[in-house]
Amino acid sequence: MKHTRSAWLCLAAITLLVQGCAQLQPGWDGIFTIDKTGGAKTCVAPAASPGNDQAVLVQMQVSNEGGWCGIIANHGGAAFDSYLLTVRPSHGAVFAHHVGTNTRIDYTPDPGFAGADKFGIRLIPGNAEIQAAVTVTK
Repeated sequence: MKHTRSAWLCLAAITLLVQGCAQLQPGWDGIFTIDKTGGAKTCVAPAASPGNDQAVLVQMQVSNEGGWCGIIANHGGAAFDSYLLTVRPSHGAVFAHHVGTNTRIDYTPDPGFAGADKFGIRLIPGNAEIQAAVTVTK
């Protein structure tokens, strides 16, 4: 009996901790605070919603102080299910993931790099592609 009560108390404490860590910010439509941290000071990247079998060119500008710059993309108002990097950047890293009801494609320039870079990413479903032309500033 004593151990059962302790187990329930531990379970209740863990539940409260998890709920506290996962609090949604009001009005952010499923975007958590962690989704907004670590961004570059300057990030200019338009949203993209390419249609099925379409390729769109996105011009991105990002400052290089260690932060990411993200392209927001969706498929009919929902995040894409999967993605495939088709052109690797020469001077940075790309990471695609769900943020709320969108897919965010983050580009982070290599430390100390300034200049032009590019990458391509295929989005599934729909076989759409985003081709990004990136300008990195110091």
